[in-house]
Amino acid sequence: MTASPKRPRLLLDAGPYSLSATGITGIGVRVAELAETLAAHFPVLVSMEDTTDCVDIAAAVAVPAALWDKHLAESDVVFFFDLPDPARLEQAAAAGKRIVTENAPPIEHLEYPSLLRAADPAGAHRALVAAFERQLQVSHHFLCRSRVERVALVACLCLAGRLAPQDIARSRTLSHLISTVPIGFSAASEATAARRPSRPLADVLWTGGIWTYFHPLLLVDAMALCRDAGTPMTAAFLYAQPSPDNRESIRQVSERIAALGLDGAVRLIGEPLRHQERDGIIKGARALVCVARPGIENETCVRLRARDSRLYGVPSIVDSGGPTGAELAADGLGYVLTSDDPGELAETLIKITRDGTGPAGAHPGYRYDRTLGNLMDWLLERAT
Repeated sequence: MTASPKRPRLLLDAGPYSLSATGITGIGVRVAELAETLAAHFPVLVSMEDTTDCVDIAAAVAVPAALWDKHLAESDVVFFFDLPDPARLEQAAAAGKRIVTENAPPIEHLEYPSLLRAADPAGAHRALVAAFERQLQVSHHFLCRSRVERVALVACLCLAGRLAPQDIARSRTLSHLISTVPIGFSAASEATAARRPSRPLADVLWTGGIWTYFHPLLLVDAMALCRDAGTPMTAAFLYAQPSPDNRESIRQVSERIAALGLDGAVRLIGEPLRHQERDGIIKGARALVCVARPGIENETCVRLRARDSRLYGVPSIVDSGGPTGAELAADGLGYVLTSDDPGELAETLIKITRDGTGPAGAHPGYRYDRTLGNLMDWLLERAT
């Protein structure tokens, strides 16, 4: 009889990203749902700054970052997301742990107001690049969220000296080194979303952040055009909690709402929503909007907000400047704008409203228990 392979113990570092019910956002949701799915097969700990009010992560266990040393010693594989704490990354490497990283080159950071206000913006960015390079050097396996991110990663790995002829000889697709796990959702989230009743907050929801590389004013202008065309509707920006990198953008949106007389019709949600509330709120919307300005950041990733359309079946309206729209449209979940003309967005919103269809439900192909197979094979074959 063949012995079953040892199940390695996994430690997922959530870093600075909250997993609390009122603080969780895109990356936090990604960490939580991956942990939840992996915990059906492996012992999983999730290290976070504050375990208070943590969202449900099933059999995975939330542990405080203050006990990092203890939990690192007990684990076989450590996962890092985005740019991790350098000291924790070095500890994991020095301890000989297998390291799995999900990150992309620090391109969007080039537009962060907080970085641009630094005494030496170029130096501050070089530090981020150095941290990313260190991840490339010490990680044993990489997660990618999309095809375009995989291509960018492979180029980075080549430049970092991480690819050799033996890698291609082993796998021409580099499956031993990279797992592509599209932005999706856990089976538990699908079941929860299906049973929660719709709780409409607005007809249209802006589901991304209000960042400098997005175009939130486009939605405000389109809402005014819908009103003027005799099809008034309501909209809400779900993530309008101020931070150093979005405060100016929020101010501009607020001023545009007032200038166009849309007070009451367009809302900025300044208070955190509980994670459990999002199911009903998104199911109650007719459309989701997340439009970016033309820019290289937008061309090199698929937005985490793709999860919402894939989980709830509510269509997203996005720009044509990157792969997000192409991916969603291919699955019948997206409308891709061809310009930054608010009239085109208004026409699209009116069309969706007149179609009268409700949420289509989850797209099962993006459930993590169906997309994590390559990673789980690697964990069993290579992690110990």
